[in-house]
Amino acid sequence: MKKLGVLLLSFSLFCLWSLPVMAADTSKEVQQLKKEVEKLLQRIEDLEKKQAETTTKVADAEKKAEKAEKKSLKDRVNFSGEARFRIMHENSEADRNFYGAGQPGSDRKWRDDTSFPLRLRLNAHAEVVQDWVDVYARLTMNKRWGAWDSSATDPFNKPNSFESSIGHDMNARFEQMYMTFKLPWINSTWYLGRLPGMDGAPQRQSRTLFPRLFIDSEIDGTLLAWNAPETGLDSVALPWMSTRLWGKQSEPGKAPTLKTYESKVKDKTGIILGYLKYDEYKLVNTDNKQVQADSDAFLAQAQVKVGKDTEVILSGLTMQDWHMPNTSKRTYVPDMNTDYVLAGAYVDTQLLGLQVFGAYYYSHFDIPGHSFQRGGTGDAVTVEGKGYPGHIWFAGFNTGDLISTTMQLSVEFADGSDAWINPFNYRGFRRKGTVLSPAGNYFYDSSGQSTVGFYPFNAQVWDIYYDYYFKPNVRFRLGYIDFLYGRHERDSGEHFSALGSSKYQHDYWPYFEVNLSF
Repeated sequence: MKKLGVLLLSFSLFCLWSLPVMAADTSKEVQQLKKEVEKLLQRIEDLEKKQAETTTKVADAEKKAEKAEKKSLKDRVNFSGEARFRIMHENSEADRNFYGAGQPGSDRKWRDDTSFPLRLRLNAHAEVVQDWVDVYARLTMNKRWGAWDSSATDPFNKPNSFESSIGHDMNARFEQMYMTFKLPWINSTWYLGRLPGMDGAPQRQSRTLFPRLFIDSEIDGTLLAWNAPETGLDSVALPWMSTRLWGKQSEPGKAPTLKTYESKVKDKTGIILGYLKYDEYKLVNTDNKQVQADSDAFLAQAQVKVGKDTEVILSGLTMQDWHMPNTSKRTYVPDMNTDYVLAGAYVDTQLLGLQVFGAYYYSHFDIPGHSFQRGGTGDAVTVEGKGYPGHIWFAGFNTGDLISTTMQLSVEFADGSDAWINPFNYRGFRRKGTVLSPAGNYFYDSSGQSTVGFYPFNAQVWDIYYDYYFKPNVRFRLGYIDFLYGRHERDSGEHFSALGSSKYQHDYWPYFEVNLSF
């Protein structure tokens, strides 16, 4: 027993002595492990940096390879197109003496049971100098099946017939033909040629620059577009943007009904300055003060993005020597020109999932003082100079992808005043801001058979259509368009207004169309 006690005591003393030694060894091991872990973390960080550098180099190499591949002509030139087939039922009517004494002498109605307007567009894009210079073109042909009349300028009065076998087709025209030159050192793009006007707001077709009612026709000239650097305003989240009537917004690029919305999202804050040639008389004798001069237009447009979903576009235009349209070819009709001013604002935003948009524009022109002999043999008439201010407003919405990713309802309304006029918006088939069927003006031409004078819009328009995308590039549309024109207010003593008017008081047509993109 004594020996056992001694052994136990010795063992206890040994354990007590060895504890500090073991603790010291563990601390050293921990420190060593920490150093090894730090080395491993540093190694991982170095490997991640090398991997990032390798990824960047691969991306740069792929980009260079892609540029090299695009050197061939077939990769630098792209063609596309659009074909629209429409069936419509057209109706027109006018009250007695709507647009002149005795014309019509009683209330009249007109109807075209079936009409078949056809539109074909061919688009081209060529990358002339990669990342620097591009050329764009659009060739358009409009035709009504079996209809052709070279003498008629009014598309609604072209007679229907089965003479198309003789080659009775409408002439094709270049709606667009322009070049762009990128100026990266000032974050700008220079446009030159037949520029891309707007064919509908917010139906934003590719490469368009202007909202509806401002420019809606072929325009020749040059523009400089500058994009501002992004600020906090470009990313702000407005409170009404995130609220939707139901569901969630579709994935970008997956819903054909969101094409207009996705185009708006890509827009940037910036400024456009331009010079346009509205009418050109070539070489003129500047010593003769009575000779007609070219009509030159200068425009400015500021676009402000508020977040990705809202934009405000402020537009202004002034034109010098705008010529009064005159198709009479009669020498007693005066040849006049005047200055013209237009300004307005366009707003496009999202509300409860709808794309909501609207605009207000103001115009002003003068009819200068002048004299003429009505009818060439009638009374001598002296006209005092007068200014004609006009305005127009419009509003509308489309449902985007709320109904479905393949179905969309659009509703638009426009209202123009007695003297609202847009010289760039004279002709067209489905366009707001123009007189569809100009009437002869008795004020200048006593026969009442000629289009003479300025022709303001002075109308209310409803444009309603429902789209179904069978495929992203195959769209069916069921629509209704209604134009209701008002009578012009005449000055005291005037038997007829100096302003021209529409031939019909009320034009309306339901229609069905198929639109193919290729």
